Amino acid sequence: MRRERGFSLIELMVVVLIIGILAAVALNSYRKYVVRANRTDAKSAMQDLAGREERFMYKNNKYSSVSTDLNITSSFGGPNYQVTVASASTTAYAIWGTPLGKQLSDDKECGTMKLASNGVITITGTGTVANCWGR
Repeated sequence: MRRERGFSLIELMVVVLIIGILAAVALNSYRKYVVRANRTDAKSAMQDLAGREERFMYKNNKYSSVSTDLNITSSFGGPNYQVTVASASTTAYAIWGTPLGKQLSDDKECGTMKLASNGVITITGTGTVANCWGR
């Protein structure tokens, strides 16, 4: 009797299962990395907008919520966040970074990030400001 060489169907299915598990773990880790990177972009845009507010205050003695005054467009925060001045007065401003699209569903930890003129940062998500903002 001659023995055939090769893989059995069971051996092949075990290999496919292992590859599937490794791919699922890798994709989940990659998605978490992308969410954090998008959040970092939004934080940078929010800090840039805060700097623009301070420069506007220096020149005009008041803060502004008008995008043309601050030289920003609707896509200022990038494709994953909408960064806007939620409120502005002669003494204070509040900047919001609101997640959009896939970022909104994937970033339950931080949610909307808020930066006030006095430096106070808050989030609407389930995480902590230290984890979301890096403080």
